[in-house]
Amino acid sequence: MVGYLKLELRRMLRTPGFLIFTIVMPLVMYLVFTNIGSVTGQKSKEAALYAMISVGGFGAIGALLNYGASVVSDRASGWLRHLRLTPLSPMSVVLGKGLTGMVLALPPVVALCLAAVLINGVELAPHQWLEIVPMLWLGSAPFVLLGLGIGYLCSAQTVQPANFLAYFGFSLLGGLWLPLQTFPHWLQGLGKLTPTHGYADMSWRVVLFNDSSVSTDLLVLGFWFVLFTAFAVFAYRRSAIRKDA
Repeated sequence: MVGYLKLELRRMLRTPGFLIFTIVMPLVMYLVFTNIGSVTGQKSKEAALYAMISVGGFGAIGALLNYGASVVSDRASGWLRHLRLTPLSPMSVVLGKGLTGMVLALPPVVALCLAAVLINGVELAPHQWLEIVPMLWLGSAPFVLLGLGIGYLCSAQTVQPANFLAYFGFSLLGGLWLPLQTFPHWLQGLGKLTPTHGYADMSWRVVLFNDSSVSTDLLVLGFWFVLFTAFAVFAYRRSAIRKDA
């Protein structure tokens, strides 16, 4: 298992576009969104904090979904066939890919937090930083499993549309783009049950309200983590009967 993790890490770091899609794009989005207000005189500390969590989470989730969906190329290259000849169980393969993918979620989180401090002048207490950085990083774990499930289950032609729908659908419905308070009441209730809202809400509570009571959010994330793990394992087993797997 350790050897498999090392191999996957080396393969991932050699991927073209690693820095662009996981760090540069979220960073540019954050700087643009948070500094548009300075032109109209409406820039605020609260907006910078909200966007730091939203865009940081958006970047981490996008990196993980794209990484997970990249297993389509593993099927095409025959890599999955080689893995099935090893003693690794389907659960070990999925979790190994998931742990490797979690490395992708950390750079955008750190980059966004540094930009918030150095460029937008965001100030938080040390204990708040110690809470939100692990929350934004580790809380994104369900999404790498969702990405893996999509990648194992879809074809090369359908993986990007499916990934797009999951990425933007969960981001919009979970309040990463617009606060849930701007939605109709019935949609707010639905949004609170999404993994994206549970993920971001933990950090919003800490930075905006200095509130560390995140038990409900953890329950929501835990539910989706189990669900997406089962989905990824099912999709990995299902891919065994595909001609390109």
